[in-house]
Amino acid sequence: MYYYLKGLVNEIVDNSLIVDVNGVGYQVLVSNTSEFLEGEYITIYTYHVLREDDEYLIGFKTLKDKSFFLKLISCKGIGPKTALSALKGISVDKFIECIQKEDVKTLKKLDGIGAKAASQIILDLKGAIVEYEKNNKKERNQNQEDALSALKNLGYKEKEILTIFEKINDDNLSTEDYIKLTLRMIGK
Repeated sequence: MYYYLKGLVNEIVDNSLIVDVNGVGYQVLVSNTSEFLEGEYITIYTYHVLREDDEYLIGFKTLKDKSFFLKLISCKGIGPKTALSALKGISVDKFIECIQKEDVKTLKKLDGIGAKAASQIILDLKGAIVEYEKNNKKERNQNQEDALSALKNLGYKEKEILTIFEKINDDNLSTEDYIKLTLRMIGK
């Protein structure tokens, strides 16, 4: 599973980027290629789709966007390609607003989303959006993300870790410092 890639945008082709990571070119599908520039060094958060007849990476500029995408594909009838197509026409914040306002009219205008799918998205995500926004109200930096991943691998629950991260006021700590502080605070 690929969590993120760090590399150079070597080429932009149709709806995807070719990201050079230490001499290996990864093709990553994105919802909006205009957010990226050829020659730019990026960190792109990825979702790896592996099916019997298909394999591809989908990339996101922020963890918030990736997190929302994961919520979207949890909806009945919404797959990764449909979700990616829908996100081409709307920002994540606007999408969330449409769900909260139960705006089927706007959602069904999105590529790949009809009236039935729009209603299903609202039904499936309306309650989950409150929790999603609470978890994403403060965007985490890369060191926090690395610490979160390491702590989860040690067996700690994400919710417990994020609660502690909210109490840490310094956003400029190293990954190791986040881990040490969190472990210290869990031990109390």
